[in-house]
Amino acid sequence: MIAKIQLPFLIVLNGLALSMDINATETDDFRQQTAYISILSLSFLPIYWGATILYMQSKLNNSALTASQAIIASLSFWRSLLFTFILTSFAVFGGLLLLIIPGIYIGVRLAFADYICVLEKQTPLNSLKQSWKESADYFWTLLPGMAILFTGIQLIEMPIAHTLSSMEERNLIFELPIVALVDLLGALITVFGFRIYCVMREENKPKTTGTDELPDNTDNTE
Repeated sequence: MIAKIQLPFLIVLNGLALSMDINATETDDFRQQTAYISILSLSFLPIYWGATILYMQSKLNNSALTASQAIIASLSFWRSLLFTFILTSFAVFGGLLLLIIPGIYIGVRLAFADYICVLEKQTPLNSLKQSWKESADYFWTLLPGMAILFTGIQLIEMPIAHTLSSMEERNLIFELPIVALVDLLGALITVFGFRIYCVMREENKPKTTGTDELPDNTDNTE
């Protein structure tokens, strides 16, 4: 179902990018087209990312949405999720400028921001603040999991990208399904982050005793 949600967007975006790459020329038009694709990618991201989060939550609630239902529902979160992503990116990028490690730390601490934005309907800034607060106890769970997934995806993606780019006769029809499917692997990180977010949410749920207090009806008369 996640593939049904994300692949249409990934195919369009990668199709445009590959078409430009195959027919690349060092001109101002090429740079302008690249900028347009980057803007389009940023515009599409909140839709399929938000739809993925909404679908996973609906599955958890035993009322799974269809791909189209999840995509339509995500449109109401487009603006807030877009700004959450932008603020997170700026924070991580700023940390990466400080010798990499701070950027990794910030990225992990803000890992819950997207889920909080969509599922708890928080503003972008509040989503980042809440993620920073609530991810503290889960840092050493999030970090190795994300590192393993990211490294594994890169080990798959890099040789494939190198092989495709070095081919003498490049073919869009052949390359596009491969590149789109490799891009889809990034959803594994989203799924992992969501599962840890669910654990955090469950563990922080207010505890109930399971018994009600009974009124004191003791008769003190003799």
